[in-house]
Amino acid sequence: MSSERRKLSKSELREDEFVEWIIEAVEYVKERARLFASGAIAVVAVIVAINYFIESKEAERLKAAALLSDVLMVEQGGEPAEALRLAEELVASYAGTPAAAQGTVLLANLHYAQGRYVEARGYYQTYLDNYEPLDVLAYAAQSGLGACLEAEGQLVAAAQHYETYAAQQAGTIREAMARMEAARIYGLADETDKQQALLEQVSRTFAQYPIAAQARAALAMF
Repeated sequence: MSSERRKLSKSELREDEFVEWIIEAVEYVKERARLFASGAIAVVAVIVAINYFIESKEAERLKAAALLSDVLMVEQGGEPAEALRLAEELVASYAGTPAAAQGTVLLANLHYAQGRYVEARGYYQTYLDNYEPLDVLAYAAQSGLGACLEAEGQLVAAAQHYETYAAQQAGTIREAMARMEAARIYGLADETDKQQALLEQVSRTFAQYPIAAQARAALAMF
């Protein structure tokens, strides 16, 4: 097992703080049991509270996961309006759960698909600001922000967004993917010098990956 601990999300940190406070309260009661007429009862009550808290959080996560499943099924069934409604319920009612994290990105995607780019951008940013970034979801959210800018015609801003994200992901395949997106958009903006520079960078830096072949193929078109 790795010696490094997984970074806790904000909601998990709050849960830990609450549980730690409860445990401290238990110790306080134990140490001063003689000063309480019903000290033993108080200890039991606090332990019950801890168990209830933990079980409630687990039940909440299960309900959120079930609702996320409903959202995915409805969306794949071709009912975008109902999928949007359920996704909004998921994000509002179960904020902080892993399912709500995925639901936030999915909700942004649904808004994007319907041309509501301001709303989509807001939900992509909500995920990035409020949830521990998982690689896949974080890339989806960052790509979503870039896609919104591109759809709104802000091509240079979109390309720069991808470049900024690529710099944050230095040395990973996500850097290469983001730089390829930036290169593509610079091409749309007729900034071919920047496009070529990015393609050459990907072809050199990620020579061992298939994406380098894509970069070389794009360079061959000039």
